[in-house]
Formats: sequence, C-alpha cells, structure tokens
Amino acid sequence: MHRTGLLILTNHVSSLCNGDYIKHIVAGVKRIIKSTLYVHLENTSPVIKDARCLASLENFQSPVDVSSSRSEHATFSKDVFPFLSKFYSEAAMQCSNLDVNILLHNIGNCKHEHKLSRPIQCIIVDSALKPEDKENSSQILQRFVMSRYQQYNYQTIPVVTISDALNMQDDTATKTTPVTSKGSVVIGGTFDHVHIGHKVLLSEATLMANRRLLIGLTDGKMLERKTLHELIKPWSLRKKQLENFLCDVADYSVKTDSGNINLNGKKLLEIARITDPIGPSSTDPDLQCIAVSKETEKGGEIVNKARLENGLNLLHVHLIGEGHLLGENQTSAINEVKTSSSTLRYNSLGDLRKIPNSSEATFPSEAYVIGLTGGIASGKSSIAKRMEKLGAVIIDCDKLGHKAYKPGTKTFSKVVERFGSDIVAASGIIDRQVLSQKVFGNAQEKSKNLQDLNSLVWPEIKRLATIQVEEAIKGSEGRKLGTKLICVLDAAVLLEAGWDAMTNEVWVCTVPPSEAIKRIQERDGRSQEDAEMRIQAQMNNKERVARAHVVLSTFWSPDATQLQVEKAWKRLEERLQPDWSYDSSLF
Repeated sequence: MHRTGLLILTNHVSSLCNGDYIKHIVAGVKRIIKSTLYVHLENTSPVIKDARCLASLENFQSPVDVSSSRSEHATFSKDVFPFLSKFYSEAAMQCSNLDVNILLHNIGNCKHEHKLSRPIQCIIVDSALKPEDKENSSQILQRFVMSRYQQYNYQTIPVVTISDALNMQDDTATKTTPVTSKGSVVIGGTFDHVHIGHKVLLSEATLMANRRLLIGLTDGKMLERKTLHELIKPWSLRKKQLENFLCDVADYSVKTDSGNINLNGKKLLEIARITDPIGPSSTDPDLQCIAVSKETEKGGEIVNKARLENGLNLLHVHLIGEGHLLGENQTSAINEVKTSSSTLRYNSLGDLRKIPNSSEATFPSEAYVIGLTGGIASGKSSIAKRMEKLGAVIIDCDKLGHKAYKPGTKTFSKVVERFGSDIVAASGIIDRQVLSQKVFGNAQEKSKNLQDLNSLVWPEIKRLATIQVEEAIKGSEGRKLGTKLICVLDAAVLLEAGWDAMTNEVWVCTVPPSEAIKRIQERDGRSQEDAEMRIQAQMNNKERVARAHVVLSTFWSPDATQLQVEKAWKRLEERLQPDWSYDSSLF
C-alpha cells in the first residue's frame, strides 16, 4: 500500500454519483492508500461534451499563471455539490482512518499548477487503460500530475486503475445545471475538528467564493454551551487547522494577523475571531453570500436582517448540500457516519492527549503512577473505584491529608504553632472544623491562611504517598500491566500542589459546573449559592484539562463512565507494551 495517492476522476461529475459507482471507487482506493487521498475532478464543466475524457488529458493545457487566470465569477456543474457529500460520507463509512481531500483549485474556469502538502506516491484512475496503450496512458497521467501538482519525480509514480469500479461504471451523463460563484462569501462555526461535515461546508463555501472567503471562528462565551467545551482546541490551533485544509485543496492566500496580504492572483482566506453569533457578517460591505447548513439557515436570515438595518446589501444564502449536510437521498448506513465535533470530543474521552511524563526520579521504576484529579462533585472517587477493580492500587491523598497532621508528627506541631493551640480538641487531635474556621473565617486573610496551611501539609502528603507507592511495589497489591504496577494518586489538589510533576500521567475527571452544583446540593444539602461559591473557589475545568493526559467524564450514565474507564485502561495497557511508540504529530 501507498501512504498518499491522487485519484483522478475523468468521467463527468454528473455521472459519478450514479448507482454504486462511488461506493466501488472508495472500496478500491482503500486497498491501495493507507493515509491520505487527494481526489482530482477533471470534468466539472457545466457543458457536457463527453462523459469520459481520459483521452483529453493527453491534450491538457499547460498550467497558466494563476495571477491572470482568475475571473470575477467561476462557473461549474451543480453536480459537484452532491458529489462532495456522497464521496466524503462514503469514504468516512468505509475507511474512516483515511484522510480524504477533494481538490477544488481546478473546478471552475481556470486550470493551473497547485502544490499539495504531501507528495503523491500513487496515481489512481477510474478509466480503463487498454493493454496496448497502457504505457502511453500512464505517461500521459504522470506528465499531467507533474504539470498540475509539481511532482517532479512523476516518472516513478505508479499508475493504478480500479477494476471493480469499471465494471459498475455508468457513463450516462445527465443534464447538468451551471453554478456561478459569488465574489466574497462568509461562513461561521467552531471547527474544533475538521470532520467530513465541515469538509463539505468548507468545500462548497470555497467553490461559491471566487475572490474571498471570510470565516467567523467562534471563541469565548460562544463555546461555553457546547458539550465538553473544555476539550475544544485553542482558537489559534483551530485557525491553523482550517488554513491547512483549505490551502491544501484550494488556492488561497491567508490574511496574516498583521493584515499583510499577498494574493498573487489567489483567493483571499480571512479568519476572524467572533464572540457573538453574527460577527463581521452584518457590517462587512464586501460580502455577497453566506453559506449555511439546514441547522443554521435561520442564522442567514438574522444576518440579512442586521445588514438591512445597517444599510448594506442582502446576502445570497447558499444552503449547503441543499439542506442535507452529507447529501441527498442518504442511506441509513451513511447517516450512521454523520458526525459532529461534540461527538468527536465525546469519543476522545479516555484517549491519550499528550506524551506521558517520566516519574522515575520520584518513584521506583516498577511503578507507573497516574495522578487522578477533578473538581468537587466531579465523580473522581467513582473513577478511582472502577480503576481499582481493573487492578490499580489507589492511594487516597485526601485521606493522607488527615494523617499528615496526626498528633506526634512534625506537621502537627507546625500547624498548631501557626494556627493556635485552640484547634486541638480534648482528644488531642486537630479539630478540622475549628481549623477550617480559622483558615476561611476571615475573608481578608483567607488566601494567606490557606497558602500557609498547604505549605505545611502538602509536603507531608507527598512523603506519605511516596511511602505507599513503595509499599505497594513490595507487597502483592494490584495487577501489573507488563512490568509496571499501576498506582493512582487520587488527589483533589494534585495540580494545585504540583504533584503532577511526579506522575507519569494526569487523568482528569470533569462534569459541567451546573451538574457539579446540582450534585453538591443533593449530596451535601447545601444552597445553590454556597455550591456556586465552592465551584468558583477552585481551579476550573479548562485549566485542569489543559494539563491532562487523559480526560474522563461522569456526566452521563454509570455505564457510559464504565466504558470510558475500560477504554482508557485498555489504551494504557497498549502504551505500556515494550514496542509501543507515540506519533508526535497527534500531540
């Protein structure tokens, strides 16, 4: 198999969606390409001359200077739109691990050179190569790729035909409807993952925009109502993902943060940070079109209402996929692959998010230490119990906190010296309620008091935890994964205390603040105001997630939590194998 390939579809786009043609093309491709597939549509003209056109490649035009090739409006067959939906969804259903990118730079009026981000290792074609002409046809295709895609090793690139698809081929080219692009188009979204639905949206918007594409990329308060919003990538990373995809499939010059633009005849790609639903779409006089899905169609109406109030032209509302994000007449199987960024974030629970640490300087090499933490009422303890059943040794640092200042210890003496002898009960132990009143009772001194208490207690908890790990290694507790004993430091203040530095991984348990408040009220009988104050006084979910190797959530059913823990444990078992290695591009 080859890592990267270019699929050249020479039949007219109006015939490509007939029957199971795309299904068999994808089935053939997945046996040839394992990583990245580029798809080149050669025949997208609104005027159908020939359903098949491999022979026309022999007479392809030399690439033209892009700076002189872009007209104000591009025209192409409307059948490109359903093709985008059907091909992307079919590829997602058959080979979800394959990164599919349908190229857009040559659709319309201009044919010019385009540089891909990954080198082509294989050329795949949907038209039959006659045995007597195979060598000549292969050379035609190789020269074509060299000319259009700057592949200077073209003579060594193998050419493959997909025989299964040829048997299913329907050359009937139906009557097609022309589409004329607009000058400047706007779209909006979060784009946490550039999934197949996003690729369809971005591709149609690109085809509709002949001069400029403006993307309103949400941030701030706009993200807070989204499921698992703490897992949403930073704005700068999401922006880079969009730039990488769009510049790979189309000819764009990206507007930089400094405002510098060097179009060189290309389209302008501009990505703006938006913190409200409308963004610049209601005030930008240069816009002619807004691209929306069926779910966001009403947003187009709101934008036009705002533009009318601002005395600006109304935007043409382009409905992506004619209202179906993954295309019309979808089968139930294709509907199953319809996805969203929220689904992808949920599916990422339990996955490794960054490269593990090395804790061997703190703990013996026989131990693999996981720091488990989470906010109040996050379900951290239930996660710890589930991990214990799978074989982990649980070290409850919250309980160690009580042992840290037992009578007779140095920490006991230091705490009494700092906060007064009246915190000692008649039994001789420190009365935690009295101590709590001393620490938190004076609002002006609360921060300093808490800092002083932590500086006395945290080092002792760390010492006791280290002893427990060493004892677990010597004893027979737990079950080893490979050669490692899994020890879990269950600690609410793991990150605040800096104990994450002595762990191999940090696992964070999270629930939305509203759910945590509800649980605190039901569990502890506290008022909503008191529960909210407790939530606000601690590190927030986003800060924890930013330092997590693995994220889990108990927000859903107990069965859903169990599946997450089992998945995380299985992934942990895999990466503790001697031959495991990480792909740095994933982190």
